[in-house]
Amino acid sequence: MKKISLLLLIITQVLNLSAQSLTVTGSNSVLTSDPCLTTHSYLTIKNISNKEHDVLCEKNVISEPAAMSNYFCWGGNCYGSSTIVSASHLTLQSGQADAVSFGGYFDAYCEVGQAIVEYCFYPDGSPLDKSCVYITYHGAATAVSETSPIAISEFYPNPAKEIVRFDYYLNKPAKLIVMDILGNEVKRIRLSERGTQKINISDLSKGIYFGNVVVNNETIAIKKLIVR
Repeated sequence: MKKISLLLLIITQVLNLSAQSLTVTGSNSVLTSDPCLTTHSYLTIKNISNKEHDVLCEKNVISEPAAMSNYFCWGGNCYGSSTIVSASHLTLQSGQADAVSFGGYFDAYCEVGQAIVEYCFYPDGSPLDKSCVYITYHGAATAVSETSPIAISEFYPNPAKEIVRFDYYLNKPAKLIVMDILGNEVKRIRLSERGTQKINISDLSKGIYFGNVVVNNETIAIKKLIVR
């Protein structure tokens, strides 16, 4: 019964999600030796669709100490810590990549701590067609605590041919079960409590797959993967 329910959930996602128009690449962890200085991150956003897109940036703060703050720049403008979605867009032609227009910034104000921020990019008017990454901003000598929130990034790059990765922050060990569109298990990988997992997908046929993150026999997240 559980397998049938999971299969129905996967089919529903397939029916509602189209191939992504954008890919997002860059470092998922940023370190600083001086928490009194602003820490910054950069990402490359590429339009992999066959048409032009006006791309918006959306920010979601997963975890951040109360005394610290973050902001981002996109489309020629910078936005304060309270802004979630950019008011301006960046136009990307088909096949065009941009590595200079996005900047993520974190201020620890000389305190020791870290923040986890998710950045998503999507064509204006199509918020479901989003590509997201998690970035961890580390203050000096900071380690992830046992009470860190659960956070799981999308697969990247996506679509992919040979190797994909994803970042995760969990409170306990887990497993990743990759299933095809029919609900058949094609890969099973053990996960530690946190880290970046590299996955070889060169043995998979072209198509749509779903990575199921399972903790204590409960699926806590499903991530779409396109093999090309």
